Amino acid sequence: MRRVSPGVLLLLLAACDSRVVPSEVMPAYSQAEASYGLGNRDARVVIHGDPFGVPNPVLGKAVTDAMQNRVMGVVTNFTTTPNDTAHPDYRVTFVFNPVRALLSSSVCSGGPFETKPPQPDIEVLGAFCRGGGALTSATGWLDNGKGPGDRSFRTLMGDMTSALFPTTVSDSRDSCSGADC
Repeated sequence: MRRVSPGVLLLLLAACDSRVVPSEVMPAYSQAEASYGLGNRDARVVIHGDPFGVPNPVLGKAVTDAMQNRVMGVVTNFTTTPNDTAHPDYRVTFVFNPVRALLSSSVCSGGPFETKPPQPDIEVLGAFCRGGGALTSATGWLDNGKGPGDRSFRTLMGDMTSALFPTTVSDSRDSCSGADC
């Protein structure tokens, strides 16, 4: 195994425009749940806030285009204008640049959310929602976003989608670490 020096690691991290941190996955989440709620149908995407000051359809298309084909093993069509195939209880919700910190459960509540005006540094909270609760959630950041067509923005939204639909879920109840093992 090849080791990377701390200096090289810092340079690699500094080169990253966006970062995504997944939150703890709820026990009810599974790939089967994602397949049931989203598979072979339109998948509703709800967007709150606007990081770029563009019309809603422009932002919605940029977000949903970046989301396509990012859920392993589930064929779906992410869209902000779903047809009647969309399962009414399931959706993905994003809140851009919230003014206050939000819990993942509140992201799925439907809002309204107070968001900051357009700015180049972006924070986005995302959740895969069933009903009014979050099955998964993640937070992402992008420094110096240039617009909805920016490669870094597409990467951020694709990475957010991957984080919201993990392929494996560890069960901490069955694992052991530390002095108690």
